Amino acid sequence: MTSLVFLRNALCALLLIAAAGLALAIDVDLTGNWASPGQPGHGLQVEVLADGRAVVAWYVYDVFGEPLWLFGEGLIQGSRFRADLDQRRGAMFPPAFDPDDVIAERWGWLEFEQSGCNEAEIRWQSQDPSYGSGSLELVRVTRIDSLACRESRPFDQVMRFSFQHGKSGFEALFLDYPEGEQDFFELDWGHAALPSPWQSRSGLFLAGANRSDDLLMLLQRPINGLKPDTRYQLQLEMQLLSNEPSGCVGIGGSPGDSVYLKLGAAGQAVAMELEDSGLPDVPPMRRPSIDLGIQSQSGEFSRVVGTLANGQDDSLCSDEDRPWVLQRRHTDGQPIEAVTDGHGRLWVFALSDSGFEGKTRWYLTEVIVRLQPVVD
Repeated sequence: MTSLVFLRNALCALLLIAAAGLALAIDVDLTGNWASPGQPGHGLQVEVLADGRAVVAWYVYDVFGEPLWLFGEGLIQGSRFRADLDQRRGAMFPPAFDPDDVIAERWGWLEFEQSGCNEAEIRWQSQDPSYGSGSLELVRVTRIDSLACRESRPFDQVMRFSFQHGKSGFEALFLDYPEGEQDFFELDWGHAALPSPWQSRSGLFLAGANRSDDLLMLLQRPINGLKPDTRYQLQLEMQLLSNEPSGCVGIGGSPGDSVYLKLGAAGQAVAMELEDSGLPDVPPMRRPSIDLGIQSQSGEFSRVVGTLANGQDDSLCSDEDRPWVLQRRHTDGQPIEAVTDGHGRLWVFALSDSGFEGKTRWYLTEVIVRLQPVVD
């Protein structure tokens, strides 16, 4: 009996040690803006540096109700960092600014501790008794593009494909239109500089005129070097450029809201299969070889992650110079699993599935693939 009690106590101690070791360590994904729930009007901006330090700026108010900006930096230690804070005054607004006029005074210190992907707490101690000491719970307000909490994406392998210098192994496939009608559908794709004002960057573009109320435009590439005949869990993410505002009206559907974006993966490449129309003098339809869903519906091998609508006001719908907007889409919350082939390959793909009977053009600027074998 004594040995069982000892074993039980030892196991509890090990579990406590393990739990303590699982505290969320600060990483680059901490970078962003943080605020106290229910207290709009003040908050913190935190930036994680490459040398293991964090810079913090606390935008708050002094005891007289005037804006007070506090700045500091500190060494990251696991899930927390402590920074000495300074306040500055004395200088004038540019162009009358003179750096010699700046007066820096030590305000006190702040300790930041992250408790979750989007949760943290600060504790402070001021040298001025008017402010004293205290603590606040914080939640995340903003996140840097493409940076997500490591805790929420526990994947063994991460692959990032940029198209700045080429196609990165991606190839295009156009489906859901009559065989031999590619010219009539004005199908086109390739690697090109992005439209202004993004012309210093490059991406892959897909273009087509949907004349059949259903046009699928797809980009795919194989992922090599994986375990053969093995099931993998994947999280997929893409960045794209669209100039289609939200809420626009078009033939058959909206040019933005009715063009659905999907991400997917399979143990085989998406290929074309001909489907007999059953009508004389009507060419067969080009259909996908695997289930990719139909427009707003996900398929066995794909997930709907949004539309081409970029959130811009519908007053821009008829504006030929409407802005191109970068957007990010991902499969978070929509699990994807795929089994590799006998050579350890998976194919990943990004596509648009259009219900808008008109011309569509969009650019793919980045694809991120996160994956790991599924453990039974």
